[in-house]
Amino acid sequence: MTTLMYHRPSHSWLDRLPLGNGRLGAMVGIEEGGVRIGLNESSLWSGGPQSARTDTVSAAAAHDSLQRGRALFDAGRPVDAERELATLSHRYAQSFLPLGELVIATPDLTADVERSLALSDAVHTAVQKAPLTSIRSRTATLATPDVLLHELRIEGEPTPVEISFSSPLRAISAQLRTDGLSSLVAAPGDAAPAHEPAEPAHRWDVDGVTPVHAAVEVHITHDGEAIVDRDVIRIRDAVTIRVVLAAATTFDTVGTDPRDPAEAIAAATAQLRASSSASADDLLAAHIAARRSRHDRMRLRLGPHAAEMPFFADTIGEAAPSQALTVLFDYGRYLLSSCSRAGGLPANLQGIWNNQMQPPWSSDYTLNINTPMNYWGAETTGASDAHLALLELLEGLAFRGADTAQRLYGCRGWVAHHNTDAWAYSEPTRGDASWALWPFGGAWLVRQFDEHRRFGAMSPATAQRFWPVVHGCAQFLLDFSDRADGSVETFPSTSPENTYIAEGGTTAAITTSSALDRALIREVLETTVALAAESGHENDPIVARSRSALTAVDGPRISQDGTITEWGEHQTAADPGHRHISHLFPWFPGDSGVDARHIAVAKTLDVRGDDSTGWSLAWKLALAARIGDGDRAARLLPLVTRQATEGAAHRAGLYPNLFAAHPPFQIDGNLGLVGALAEMIVQSQRPGRIDLLRGLPSELSSGEVTDLVARPGITVDLYWSAGRPQTVSLLARTPRAAGPRTLVFANESVTIDLPLGKRHTITWADHAHNHRQEHP
Repeated sequence: MTTLMYHRPSHSWLDRLPLGNGRLGAMVGIEEGGVRIGLNESSLWSGGPQSARTDTVSAAAAHDSLQRGRALFDAGRPVDAERELATLSHRYAQSFLPLGELVIATPDLTADVERSLALSDAVHTAVQKAPLTSIRSRTATLATPDVLLHELRIEGEPTPVEISFSSPLRAISAQLRTDGLSSLVAAPGDAAPAHEPAEPAHRWDVDGVTPVHAAVEVHITHDGEAIVDRDVIRIRDAVTIRVVLAAATTFDTVGTDPRDPAEAIAAATAQLRASSSASADDLLAAHIAARRSRHDRMRLRLGPHAAEMPFFADTIGEAAPSQALTVLFDYGRYLLSSCSRAGGLPANLQGIWNNQMQPPWSSDYTLNINTPMNYWGAETTGASDAHLALLELLEGLAFRGADTAQRLYGCRGWVAHHNTDAWAYSEPTRGDASWALWPFGGAWLVRQFDEHRRFGAMSPATAQRFWPVVHGCAQFLLDFSDRADGSVETFPSTSPENTYIAEGGTTAAITTSSALDRALIREVLETTVALAAESGHENDPIVARSRSALTAVDGPRISQDGTITEWGEHQTAADPGHRHISHLFPWFPGDSGVDARHIAVAKTLDVRGDDSTGWSLAWKLALAARIGDGDRAARLLPLVTRQATEGAAHRAGLYPNLFAAHPPFQIDGNLGLVGALAEMIVQSQRPGRIDLLRGLPSELSSGEVTDLVARPGITVDLYWSAGRPQTVSLLARTPRAAGPRTLVFANESVTIDLPLGKRHTITWADHAHNHRQEHP
C-alpha cells in the first residue's frame, strides 16, 4: 500500500490531499491553525438545460452558412470560410463549481504537522504536535453512507476547537446549532469561462434557468462543551470530536431539469441519519475494507522498490524513476476511483476537485482528448465501475445532441462538439474554429466507452443501453460524411486546436476529412458492427450501411516529409510542436494504425518534440509504447515527474500534492499516465495476441504486475527482470477470452490454449521461440 507522506503543513490548495467517493470530493489541508477541507459535489454545476436552448442558430441559417462556408473553402479562402461558419457557434458550456469549505480550527495551537494519505485505504491522517498538546485526525469520504467523516482526538492539555462552513455560492438559508449546522446554497444561473472576458463571470438570475441548489448538513458529536458564536461552533474541553458532513444537490440526471430543493435537504438529512448509528471506528473499518477490495485487486511494482511503502511526496523529483512511477501509477488509480463511479457524472477536467468559481476552462468535459483520456487506464486496471459513469453522459448527449445534429447539419442521429457539461451541452462553442468547428466529440466518447466492451466487461444490460447511443452516433457520422458518389468526406473539419499556414501567411484550421475525422469514423463504424453482432441488432439497416462506408474511409496518409498527414492534405503547421497529436489517433488510443507506418509515427512525434503539457506527455508515452520506442519513453518520463512551474506555458510537471500540470492542474495528466504505463507492460489491441513489455524503457527493466487486464477479458500477472519476461500467468474471465492466444515479446512468442476460469502460468525461457513479425 502506497502512502503519501508530508512532514510539514499544507501551504496551498494544490498542497492539499484529495479524497473522494466518486460523488463527494474533499481537499484536506492541515495548517498550523487547524484543518481546512475544500468540498465538491460532482453534480454542482452552474446553469441548467435551458442554458443551451437560447440564442441557437436556426436550421435555415445553419444550412446557408454551411453552403457559403464550403464555397469559400473551395475557392481557396479558408479564413473567410471560418468567419462564415462562426454563425454555427453558440456560447459556452457551463462550469463545475465548489461547494464550500469546512474548517476545524485550533486557534490557540501552534503545532508541527505530519500528514499522510493511504491510497489503498483512502484515509487521510494527520498529527498536529505542540509541546503540551497533540491532535490526531482521520478523514475519509465514505461511499456507504455517502458522507464525509472527520474525527479528531486531543492528547495532553485541552485546546478549543472552532468549526465553521462557508460557501462562495448564493446563501439561501443557514442555521448553526451546538451539534451541527444546516446550509442551503444555490449555484449561479450562468458562469462564463475566463476566456470570455466580455461576459459577466457569474449571473445569478437567468430567465428560464432553474439553478442547482445544494444542501449541506453537518452533525457534530463530542465529549466537551459547545456554544454557537455567530458563524462558528466553539467546543471546549473535548477529547474526541466527530464531524460528519452530508451534501446533496437538486441535480437529477444528465440534461434534465433540477429537482425541488426540499428533495436535496431530505437526501442530505437521510445520508446523515444513515451514519448516526455506527462509531467512527466501525464506519472507517467498513470504508477501508471496501476500498481495499477494489484498489488491491491489482498491483504494480516497477524496479526493485517495495510496492508497499510510505513515500515522502516532496522528494518525488529525487526518487528513482521506477519508484516515482510506481507511486504515480498507484495514485492515478486512486484518483480515478475517487472521482468517478457508476451512476454518477464522469471525471471532469479537474476530476472532482475544484476551488474556483471561474475555474480553468470551466472545469468541464473537453471531448477532443481530455475526458476520454481520463478513462484510458480504467479497463486495463479493472476500474470498469468508474468507466460506467461515461455512459450516463453519453445517454444525455444522445438525447440533447439530436436536435443539434438536425438543426445545424441536417443529419439524423446525434452530435456533440468539443465541450460539454452536466446538462449535455452539444453546441459548437464560441471561439476559434480550431476547437469550435469539430463535430466529433460524441464519436470520440463513444469509441472510448467501447473499451468497456472490448475488455469483456460489458454486461448484456449495459450493451442494450449503449446500442442506441452507438446507433445514433453512427447515423450522424454516415449522414454527415456520405457523398452522392459514395465517397466519405467531412466538412467542416479540423484537427483539434491546431492550425496551419494558409495562403498569404495567415493561419487557418478548416479543412476537409482531417486524419482524426477519418479515424473516428472508421473506429465508430467498426464499433457499430461489432456491438450489433454481440447485442442482437445485426439486422439493423445501420449495420449494412456502416459496412459499406468502411470500404470508402481512407486510412492514414503520409506526407512528402515522411510524417502522418494531419489535415485533409499536407499543410505546414503554424505550431510544429503543438500539444495535440490527433492525427496519431489510429495508433493510440485507437487501434486501426498499422505497424508498417511506425516510422512515420515516430517522425511525426520527433517534429512535435518531447516537452508539453501533462496530458500531452501521457499521450506521447502511450504512442511510444505502441510503436515500441523505449528510448523515447525514457526521454519523456523525467518531464512527467519534475516539479511543476506555475505560469510556464505547456510545461508538464507535478504540484506538491502530485496533481499533474497543464499547467494549470488537470486530472487527465494523472489518469492518462496510468493508461500509458499499462501500455508499456501489456498491449492487447491485436486480436488473439498479447504483447509484453513493448516500448518499456531501460529504467523500468524489472518489475511485477498482478491482475492487469488485457482484451477481451484476460487478467495478466507478469514478472520481468533484465528487460525480459520471466513468468507470465493468464486467466480468461469470459468465454470470449478463452482459446488460443499468442504472447509476444520482441522477436519471441509463446502460443497457448487458454482455458476458461483456470489460471495458466508459464516460465518464459522454457516456452518462448523466435517470432517472425509481419512488419519490421
